Amino acid sequence: MIRNEVLKRNIKSLYHFTTIENLMSIMERGFIYSRNKIDELKRTNDEHFTADYVDHMDTLRLDGLRDFINLSLSRPNWYLLNQYIGREDLKFFNWCIIELRTDSLMKPTTLFSVCNAASNAAKNYGVNSGKNAFDNLFIPEVITPHKTYLRNGLLDKYTTDIQAEVLVKDKLSISEIKHIFLRSHTQLSQFKAAFNMLGLDNSLFSVNSELFERPILK
Repeated sequence: MIRNEVLKRNIKSLYHFTTIENLMSIMERGFIYSRNKIDELKRTNDEHFTADYVDHMDTLRLDGLRDFINLSLSRPNWYLLNQYIGREDLKFFNWCIIELRTDSLMKPTTLFSVCNAASNAAKNYGVNSGKNAFDNLFIPEVITPHKTYLRNGLLDKYTTDIQAEVLVKDKLSISEIKHIFLRSHTQLSQFKAAFNMLGLDNSLFSVNSELFERPILK
């Protein structure tokens, strides 16, 4: 069972990054939603403000998995986050990293990819559900067009490729959120005040600058 492997490997958290603007909608609605669900909600006149402050960062979504939420295991996908932060068209956005409980790993609809699910390498390895697909996240070697990843003493809780993905179908409740990390204390003060003014929960905010500054590689 996946649950037994999670305990054995001491896996405590999943991670998802997004913008503060998107986080407003997440906290307002009570869920992190897949892209298809967000697009559906934007078309619904239900007195929420999804259309005002939700945007898609990955406009192409090359993996085609529009019904799934992209997460990483035990550490954020720093390389992808850094890529988004550095994009000229996204330079005015502020980012946060959401730490989540691991319950969704056990859902039968959850998919696992040993590398970035949108990459050519993922087509070779497959994006699948179940215990075998989960175990493949920790195989000794992952070969991608840009790099070969080896475990080389990597902690058991880390995937072989830092860009490995856990893909959760449709939605995740905010009750699964453990922490919402910001880059600085200035942002913490700013966004706690903003969320308070909007009547949104700000109790999970904290600062962890290291998560934004460098990848966790060991």
